[in-house]
Amino acid sequence: MELIRIKVEDILQHAENRRIYSATNIEQLIECIKSLGLMQRIILNKKNEVLCGNRRLKAVKQLGWKEVEVEIVDIPEEDEPTYMVNSNSHRTKTDLEKYHEIKVLKSFWAKSQGCRTDLDENLSENEKGSTRERIANTIGITPSAVYKTEYVGDKAYNLLSLVGTGKDKISLNEAYKACAPPKRKEYKAVEEVDLTEIKPCHFCGNETRRINTNENGELKYENHGK
Repeated sequence: MELIRIKVEDILQHAENRRIYSATNIEQLIECIKSLGLMQRIILNKKNEVLCGNRRLKAVKQLGWKEVEVEIVDIPEEDEPTYMVNSNSHRTKTDLEKYHEIKVLKSFWAKSQGCRTDLDENLSENEKGSTRERIANTIGITPSAVYKTEYVGDKAYNLLSLVGTGKDKISLNEAYKACAPPKRKEYKAVEEVDLTEIKPCHFCGNETRRINTNENGELKYENHGK
């Protein structure tokens, strides 16, 4: 990690950051920075692209800052999206942003799916869990919410923008029910009837066939005693 001062105009937005997150509630953040200053540094890669702090960057631009102190981290380019997600673990996010995070983490962790990670003593308990559980722990939602968010996003991406709290919003469960296929009806197996075997009636004791065939070979019911 390296701390430097850099011109605000030289800081670039990372393409993956733009895809995963939206810059919301900037006005509230601006007021906070006015009162308390920049509480957390903006984190950049070696190409001056934002890995964490895109909202802070927009806020200081609107405040007219010319320079800002940033952290520079040197990590493999393929790990940068995962770094972004982990760096934003405490941020309040929309369900659409959570969907993007799920896809990033799933892509990163799925390659090791099927391995006996429970046998590796060097892994944390979080790393030993299933991919869905690990994603849930990282994002801060339940494994069930991970499944439903991804399902809705895959089936009806735009519907996730309606999920949230408020008068004009719907719940994640409502969105999932709108996309989920109807449940298949379960039918109990019908007991096979041996038409050749004559059994006594449980009520009257007469040996009669409850089900029989007529002269055309069609099944028919017979009354007791016939």
